[in-house]
Amino acid sequence: MGDSGMLLGSFEHSIDDKGRLIIPSKIRNKLGELVYVSKGFEGCLEIRHPEKFEQWSTEILSSSNTNSSTRLLMREIFANAAEVDFDSVGRIKVPNNLLQNVGITKNVIILGLGNKLEIWDKEKYSKYLKDNSSKLEDVAEKFGGAQ
Repeated sequence: MGDSGMLLGSFEHSIDDKGRLIIPSKIRNKLGELVYVSKGFEGCLEIRHPEKFEQWSTEILSSSNTNSSTRLLMREIFANAAEVDFDSVGRIKVPNNLLQNVGITKNVIILGLGNKLEIWDKEKYSKYLKDNSSKLEDVAEKFGGAQ
């Protein structure tokens, strides 16, 4: 059972031709035996500890089913999610449909975001950073301002 501590840091890795990805031991130890991989936002994949995935699912499922955007979110996330376990060398096999869905081919960036990991195609993440670097200060200011 992994102690579900904070997932932090950023790591560069590559996915092999069988869709296997090594999760760095530093963060793997906080995840446990198996994880949930799901489609994230802005073109990445997300990895969560089962407990965190359950909490997040509960949040989504408790939203109103009569709301079309809730249904869209449920379809996108649950239809594009998989339970995967670690092999003996700390790799997970990411399903092909998920890799194709977000355009991940080989080189990836793994980001620790506290309660989840994001897996990005390296080039796509560089572009995302470039496109959003000017927004960062505005966002930081909003957080620092009156709540």
